[in-house]
Amino acid sequence: MNIKRILPLAFASMLLFTASCSSDNDIEIIEKPQSGAYENGILVSNEGGFSKPTSDVTFISNNLGTVYTNIYSNNNGGEAFGKVLQSVGFSGDKAYLVANIPNKIDIVNRYTFKKQVTVTEKLDNPRYIAFSGNKYFVTNNNFAGTQKLNAYNVSDNSFFGSMGFPRYAEKVVAAEGNIIVQTDGIGYETTPPYNSFATGYTITVVNPSTMVNPTTITLPAKGIIKDLIAYNGIAYVLVSDTTDSYIYKINSVAGNYTTTTLTGIADVQKLRADNNNFYFITGSNNIYNMTIGSSFVSKVPIVKAPGNVYGFDVIEGKIYAADASFTEDGKVNVYEALSGTLLKTFTAGVGTNGFYKN
Repeated sequence: MNIKRILPLAFASMLLFTASCSSDNDIEIIEKPQSGAYENGILVSNEGGFSKPTSDVTFISNNLGTVYTNIYSNNNGGEAFGKVLQSVGFSGDKAYLVANIPNKIDIVNRYTFKKQVTVTEKLDNPRYIAFSGNKYFVTNNNFAGTQKLNAYNVSDNSFFGSMGFPRYAEKVVAAEGNIIVQTDGIGYETTPPYNSFATGYTITVVNPSTMVNPTTITLPAKGIIKDLIAYNGIAYVLVSDTTDSYIYKINSVAGNYTTTTLTGIADVQKLRADNNNFYFITGSNNIYNMTIGSSFVSKVPIVKAPGNVYGFDVIEGKIYAADASFTEDGKVNVYEALSGTLLKTFTAGVGTNGFYKN
């Protein structure tokens, strides 16, 4: 959910490769139910509008040749998923669809998308999900004083426990046997033009077995924490300001970090990793890459994506960048990761915010 986009509503009520590439005309777009058809491809989460139940999931095949739309409603008797599908997580053959509104996690078979159960206990604006051992962990942030991490048992979805935080609960990942929570990030002023500011600079390390005595790692007080990912069992935090950006490699066991500075690359918004490379996109939609562990990053972007890039990921050598709309179906542009060549453009849903290998 784009918090700045809904702030006016919230406060009122209390955010060239055209010749060689192909588009929707070359893609088989299918709306009917396709039981068991969602293996070996990409699940695309569509957040939906804030005021209407337009959230759903799109599937695109690995060869980019077939798109299945509205796969949640089409496989569950036409049931509308709801509003604000925030994120998706996986455990075994299950996909966990985390929705801010109406405070739920719908658990479906990831290959048929038939709903199995809905979890609602103790949720208050759930955001992101991670898995460790026999539990799953969900951040909650209602932006009105409740910031917490809930834990549930995978076996029966029973509530295990909860841990509160003073300011924030956003991205969450599993790394080095721990659960890592982004406990600071971006805040917005409550009056126009709703300028952004840093809420703080903390990352919190939680023992997944006990959920007691968490460790706080405090990063340098510069820029704003924008993203948290895990790659090959290690957590990385993205921070950016108006001059440079920074990638912090977290050592959750020792409670410290090392820094890679993206000198002269400002306002980086999202960080992803694929095939031992970092990929990141700036607020002006420039996409860059660099080898993980290297200090060198080219100042020449791979490609500049068009439109309102809301969802962004890199999966198996392809960059997915969503030109999102929150009032109608948006577009997704897919690029070859190293060259930036546009491979496909296809239509997804409303407010496309994420891409997940299935």
